[in-house]
Amino acid sequence: MSGETTVPTPAGGARPEAAAGTGSADPRPVLEAVHVTKHFPVRGGLPRRGTPRRVVHAVEDVTLSLYAGRITALVGESGSGKSTLARLLAQLYPLTGGEVRLHGQSVHALRGRAFREHVRKVQLILQDPFASFNPVATIAGTLNRAVALHHPGSRGKDRDAVIDDLLTQINLVPPRQFTAKYPHELSGGQLQRLSIARALAADPDVFLADEPVSSLDVSIRLGVLNLLRRLTEERNAAMLYVTHDIASARYFATDTAVMYAGQLVESGPSEAVTQQAAHPYTQLLISSAPDPARTAERVRDIGQPPSLIDPPSGCRFHPRCPYAMARCAEQAPEPFEISPGHTARCWLYAQDAASPGAAPGTTAPGTTASDAPAPGAS
Repeated sequence: MSGETTVPTPAGGARPEAAAGTGSADPRPVLEAVHVTKHFPVRGGLPRRGTPRRVVHAVEDVTLSLYAGRITALVGESGSGKSTLARLLAQLYPLTGGEVRLHGQSVHALRGRAFREHVRKVQLILQDPFASFNPVATIAGTLNRAVALHHPGSRGKDRDAVIDDLLTQINLVPPRQFTAKYPHELSGGQLQRLSIARALAADPDVFLADEPVSSLDVSIRLGVLNLLRRLTEERNAAMLYVTHDIASARYFATDTAVMYAGQLVESGPSEAVTQQAAHPYTQLLISSAPDPARTAERVRDIGQPPSLIDPPSGCRFHPRCPYAMARCAEQAPEPFEISPGHTARCWLYAQDAASPGAAPGTTAPGTTASDAPAPGAS
């Protein structure tokens, strides 16, 4: 590592308040992942006798909580494990280790009616709306199936009224203008709104939105994000917003968690994570986002994401980190508190950190405090 490198120095400060209308008086999480791990076996060829079978370490010891009335953004590069974690929360994949809890109750052992209730309460909104609908079913037929599943007592005009209400909630009005159409007759934005309406039919407690606007034109993304935020607030639901765009996380989410190579490396209020980024990987994400107004030099990226079949020891980011120390390769860091509610898994913030990261807020040899970069700068 170059001796000219300085330690990232996040500004401290109090935890930002949630945006108006967000948050809940209930401090208990609605849905939580507790030390969740997911390994996928590598296909192709059998391991030699006496050697363990090779696996992809897709998610490794992740703990994350979602709260009523709050939106948590899960940010990271492609392949970091974001979508896998969302599917683990939805119980679409079996866990390798750890536990998922809904309202404090473990859900991975649920069967029958109890499992169906979990599926109803935790709804997944997928990235590609074009691939998530039956192309030969009308909009009325698609929503009728969802309403019949989650409102079995409704019939005839009552069911039609529920469908009309769902379409009104997502601003596809007048409803009767859309019910007879087929998916190919709608735009991408309208189809994604329809995905949201299908999820609303279950009256969920949690939305898991997996990159819900990445396939949409820039001009209509804001409308879909505002719709999701309004529904989350009005229903006092919890939402996980999976995205690779950390800039939208600051705008849209109450809290932000940053994921790298299957592990969470930083989490906290969105304003703190995006404006006082602590972990070098978070700084790299922010620096990589297009910003015509940026005057600081970009954070230097010195490598590629690691293979999750054979991930690095210690901190998984250390092969790419400009601040890496010997300790980083030997031992994985625990979360260190940067400010109230804001944590980062980085040895630079350990109280006994050695040079070049002697302690949080200090600089490397050969630099001065005035040389220390602002968050997201190098």
